[in-house]
Amino acid sequence: MSTRTPLPTVNERDTENHTSHSDGRNDGATRSSRSGARCRNSIASCADEQPHIGNYRLLKTIGKGNFAKVKLARHTLTGREVAIKIIDKTQLNPTSLQK
Repeated sequence: MSTRTPLPTVNERDTENHTSHSDGRNDGATRSSRSGARCRNSIASCADEQPHIGNYRLLKTIGKGNFAKVKLARHTLTGREVAIKIIDKTQLNPTSLQK
């Protein structure tokens, strides 16, 4: 049985205005230094820093619901694209959890 470590929480406001190009880089207008974004290794430059969850880079929003968004993401090592659902816990209430 393997154990998995939980992924860090991402502030949704940091990903809302993010746009991407086909090569996965964001344009200069969307770069931001807010929330203390820093380079985590010597290979990546701060100019290429993008919102990410674990080893997945968030590219764009592909769906929205009442209390969640679905983001297109790319694995940084393999390049495989996946969908990641980000749930806004502040929008959850007991009635929505009973469904």
